[in-house]
Amino acid sequence: MKYESAYFCGYAKLPSALPTTVTNSGLTLGLLLELETGTILDASVTLLSELAIKMVKSYVIGKNIVDDYESISQEVLYRHQGVAAKPIIKALTDIRRAYIEYMEKNSVFLRS
Repeated sequence: MKYESAYFCGYAKLPSALPTTVTNSGLTLGLLLELETGTILDASVTLLSELAIKMVKSYVIGKNIVDDYESISQEVLYRHQGVAAKPIIKALTDIRRAYIEYMEKNSVFLRS
């Protein structure tokens, strides 16, 4: 395989009540995915607090973007008790969709 991983981004609008909305008009979630398996290797998110960033990473790193999508979404809803929970899930949904489309188009190339 020529490339083993790729960076995927998802975006969602943030409620105006969040401090991060002052510096960012929306939330961007970036995931480094292992292409062959869909395993999430690393994550970045445009939230201000280091603790919030650490929490988001704990929800996703080591999990599979396709197979674990529902359980990640549930974990975010139960554990992220802030107004960014729904934008995080929306961004995750965008990434899941982009990964599936990417693999449908490029999986033959990646395996050669």
